[in-house]
Amino acid sequence: MRVALPRSAAPLAALAALSLGAGCAAPRVARSVDGQIIEGRQIGPHAYALYAIGAEAEARGDLAMALQAYELAEDSDPESADIWTRVGSVRCRLGRPEAADDAFERARAIDPDYEPAHREQARCDLAAGRLLAALGRVDRAILLDPDRDDGILLRAEILRRLGRTEDARLSLRALLVRRPGSADAWRELRAVALAAGDRAVADEAARRLRELASRRAAATGRPLPPRGPLAELDEALVLGQLRRARRLARDADLPPAEIAVRAAALGRVAEAREQAELVSAADPASASALVALAVAADLGGDLEALTRACDALHAPAGGGAAVPPSRLARLLFAELLFRRVGRDAALVWLGPLPPPAPGARDPLSHAIEQRVHRELAGGAPAAP
Repeated sequence: MRVALPRSAAPLAALAALSLGAGCAAPRVARSVDGQIIEGRQIGPHAYALYAIGAEAEARGDLAMALQAYELAEDSDPESADIWTRVGSVRCRLGRPEAADDAFERARAIDPDYEPAHREQARCDLAAGRLLAALGRVDRAILLDPDRDDGILLRAEILRRLGRTEDARLSLRALLVRRPGSADAWRELRAVALAAGDRAVADEAARRLRELASRRAAATGRPLPPRGPLAELDEALVLGQLRRARRLARDADLPPAEIAVRAAALGRVAEAREQAELVSAADPASASALVALAVAADLGGDLEALTRACDALHAPAGGGAAVPPSRLARLLFAELLFRRVGRDAALVWLGPLPPPAPGARDPLSHAIEQRVHRELAGGAPAAP
């Protein structure tokens, strides 16, 4: 049984329903999907109002509310491949890959050639570590719409993760011929070059990214933000460079367990698990490492590993007291409890957060904290 939308969504629903109920409906409509205008079948006014609420919630990171809205929209219009695709995408981001797959299958059953359904499932497969499946799906998406940059960028990332760096490089170079000002393409090319050990290309991409950032700063009149050690560490984790991340953490006096926590926060399941297992072997009482293990297991769909990590958090090895989890680890585990158990359990675990360290500037922790507070203020999580 699905729950009603939070009260904060009511004004949006009323506004959307009012605007859509004014007539002027057409058999085909144009709308924005992932920042691009596409034409598709008309969605009914009530479903479209709910879809608009879901899109707005998803854009600001309130995934629980977005999923509620999309699923209610699907109840009103179960034959929309667009709505089923958004349901699948958000379920995946909430750590529910099997439920996401069901939604993507429904979308493709309605329209086998709906490109976003193939691309979003490829993104979900990538997040779950199903790299070959992800490659097959993104290849199909590109065949359906070869002009979409995000499909090509996603394919390059999958190829990089598969170790096929030369194929990824060639694909990105072809894209950059058409889109020389694409920061996303230069950023991915830099990641590919670093993975391949090609320092010359990595430096070229970094230089082009600085040039593009400088142009944007000049156009907007805003200075470039300083790049701190945590940003470099997170970049290393996103690129799968765990050894480099460890070196950067040492330079920043960051505890080893926090590398695992940050990897989990970034959705890097393999890196989080490898680092957390290493730390736990040396210090079984490290609650931060156990949280990272639990979150990585949850994201990877490994219920057995999740149970072991939660049991260890409840009763640390050796019977001693656990080393308290870090601020970021507490936020991540509260989010896990919200998904798996419910809001009350998450609130009890979270308690009053310690203040951030004086002078600390950690965009990742800040973003996670904002997301957790939105989720806990928004009501019930998605059904398991």
